[in-house]
Amino acid sequence: MAYKINNTFGTLLVTLADGTIDTTTTDLSLIGKGYAGFGEKLNENFVKLLENFNNTSEPTNKITGQLWFDQTNKQLNVYTGTKFKPVGSTANSTSAPSNAVLGDLWFDTTNTQLYVYNGSSWTLIGPTSVAGSGVTQFTSEVVQDNSGVNRSILKMVANDAVVAVGSNIAFTPSSTETNGAALITAGFSTVSQGIQLSSTVTSAKFRGTATDSDSLGGVAAANYLRSNANDTSSGTLGILADGTTLTLGAGSDVTFTMASDNLTIAQTTQDKDIIFTVNDGGTTVTLMTLDGDTGRLELPSVGDLRVKGNLTVDGDSVTTNVSTLTIEDNIIELNRNVSSNSGMPTYSGIKVNRGETSTATEQDLFWVWDESFADDGTTIFGNSGGAFTAFKGINNEATGTETEAPTLVDIRANIVHATSTSAQYADLAERYAADMELEPGDVVVLGGQEEVTKCNDELSDQVFGVVSDSPAFLMNAQAGNNSSHPMIALKGRVFVKMQGTGKQGDRVVSAGNGVARVASLEECNHFNVLGRLIKDKYNEDTQLIECVIGVK
Repeated sequence: MAYKINNTFGTLLVTLADGTIDTTTTDLSLIGKGYAGFGEKLNENFVKLLENFNNTSEPTNKITGQLWFDQTNKQLNVYTGTKFKPVGSTANSTSAPSNAVLGDLWFDTTNTQLYVYNGSSWTLIGPTSVAGSGVTQFTSEVVQDNSGVNRSILKMVANDAVVAVGSNIAFTPSSTETNGAALITAGFSTVSQGIQLSSTVTSAKFRGTATDSDSLGGVAAANYLRSNANDTSSGTLGILADGTTLTLGAGSDVTFTMASDNLTIAQTTQDKDIIFTVNDGGTTVTLMTLDGDTGRLELPSVGDLRVKGNLTVDGDSVTTNVSTLTIEDNIIELNRNVSSNSGMPTYSGIKVNRGETSTATEQDLFWVWDESFADDGTTIFGNSGGAFTAFKGINNEATGTETEAPTLVDIRANIVHATSTSAQYADLAERYAADMELEPGDVVVLGGQEEVTKCNDELSDQVFGVVSDSPAFLMNAQAGNNSSHPMIALKGRVFVKMQGTGKQGDRVVSAGNGVARVASLEECNHFNVLGRLIKDKYNEDTQLIECVIGVK
């Protein structure tokens, strides 16, 4: 009777006639009833099953679910109905297995990590954390925001610490939800769109080279100056280092150098100028030129030059080519650098140039101090003394010397009155009617029953002058006598009734009852200062002390 051989699903695989053997339906020898010598075939079937059809080539009569050990690749395979597919296997050990083939799995028992063999090396599948070192991996997580909405994030964890979070939307984590509260504790009170570093990780920064950035140090990238394009700044540009140089021009033509707190501006191109210009009503005007060819400082003809401080010129000569010269100072000082009488030149004064020829009408005129002029008036030249003289002389243009002896010229004026050539004191005074008899040194003001009266107020801003007994120059001299019209010193050196102590140069103000005193700077103003002490005063008594009045 024939055998009916069915597969696992109950489907007829083959019908075996008695006394036959089937070697084509499967890769096993299927033995029919009464087949002689069945024992050999039966045992061979067991061996094939035991070795999973071990061969360099796949079985020819495979059926679904059949195993095949690929001898070439040392890989166990299973037939899916269409092809053989490798059957994975996992090796558990502390070190990587040897003789691995493509697709082999290895579980590292030391670090509790799973690897797969890629044909040449072992590739880590996971987890990324090494056993005993804390969690170190990227993980995805769902976090609730403060509105209860679930947000998906990617966390980068290193040794159990959340280093960074990635999100496609900005939100505020919930402080009550577990994941949200943990995220806040990890340093993410708010989550920004993109990749954000934890605020609790010390010195957490992106390291390496970035191709672009929105801001630097919290300042927008567009607010930084560029070195490869024209640019401007609305803030202050500073180079805060000594010994540095700012260079302008393609050929480094102009440099600004700071060294030892000194600024040097240099035009480095030969014979080129430094020019200062301004915009005057829409027109560019050159104020000053530093001429590189001549080494001169030049001021153009347009505009005025005003020096608000002192002007000192060190040189051999100063030439002023102007049509009008105005001097506000009441004293013009000549021979300033003469240190002794022995070095005094014969003539010092003013010269009026009347031409360079030898004709008498074009002789230069002089108003000078003549060191050789006699003080007794008996001779014109040759005696010691000195006086102001006016004379004319002829200059030799070639030698710069006079070619003829000077000749005195007349001084003409409307009225000149004089009674003496010198005085012991040096004050300018005028007679004024007084409402009482005043003494020399009394401080007076305008007012009272007459023109002047004794100043009875302290720190008065109405102080007019001081009673003088020997003025150098007296105006209105015939108005009266010293009792009715005392001589009031208005300016110069004069003895003043002073109380209290004082130092030379101290400012003097009224103290009341016609007396003066020294004032502190806090007490002084432009109107109440009478003058300055010439000498020190050492006692508190009221006495006459020489002062210069009219000097604030």
